[in-house]
Amino acid sequence: MISSPNTTRRGIAFMLIASFLFALTMVFAKLLSHSMGSVEVTFWRNAIGLALIGAFILHKPIRNIGGKPVTLIFRGVVGTVALLAFFYTVSATSLSNAIVYAKTEPIFTALLAFLVLGEKLKPNALIAVFIGFAGVAMLSGMEMGYLHVMGILCGFLSALAYTSVRSLKSYYDERTVVLSFMISGVVIPLILMVVAEYTTSELFAFALSPFTMPMGMDWLWIALMGISAAYGQIYMTRAYFYAKAGIVSTVSYSVVLFATFFGVLLGDVLPTPMVIGGGVMIILSGVLLSRAK
Repeated sequence: MISSPNTTRRGIAFMLIASFLFALTMVFAKLLSHSMGSVEVTFWRNAIGLALIGAFILHKPIRNIGGKPVTLIFRGVVGTVALLAFFYTVSATSLSNAIVYAKTEPIFTALLAFLVLGEKLKPNALIAVFIGFAGVAMLSGMEMGYLHVMGILCGFLSALAYTSVRSLKSYYDERTVVLSFMISGVVIPLILMVVAEYTTSELFAFALSPFTMPMGMDWLWIALMGISAAYGQIYMTRAYFYAKAGIVSTVSYSVVLFATFFGVLLGDVLPTPMVIGGGVMIILSGVLLSRAK
């Protein structure tokens, strides 16, 4: 689509809606974390998504060239582990901290594109990467505790998943890529919940928690989480269709503001100046990297 002021404004509006919905997804995940582990939250989020993508496929069948099944499976597995780490940080820290950690993804994507895909890293992009890592250091307070490692792991694995998607787009329908992620996001948590019935591990605390039957309002939060995540994905896709990627990527950081606002409503403590400074540097890094592409 040819870019114009009107289409750009629509793209920005769609991304703002998507950011709002993604922040709502975090809210419902946070509410669910009081009665179930992050593994089960991941399971329910993907189970609803799998049902929705299945309905889309029935309406319009998938057509693939195929040829990269290992990469396709790899994307699904890595994306699932990233989501497990993300929902763990959502349950263990404030919504603003969790989303800022997730937003380190562009930093790692730039590095992976350089190291794995052989893309050139321009001087301004290199500076942006250094700014981003300085922000991570400020956000963590220079302490690499378990929570901070999970936050960084989420960003890194998300970048790895997105980088693999770039090598799949010429071979598979985008719904196939999403479907591989959703299937992994249902099967892997199911296996982990069974394993958690027989063993525990401090090292893999983010990935081991037993199944707990949802009760009462949990079912409402599960439904709303799945719906908000699915429609957030739809509006984000529309945003990239209507506006340039650099503009949409920049606007996507509005999710930090929405998450902070919702977090305060849920009782999160206001972030310290050090945390705010780290978050600003990470966001600045992401914006600079999106402009450098």
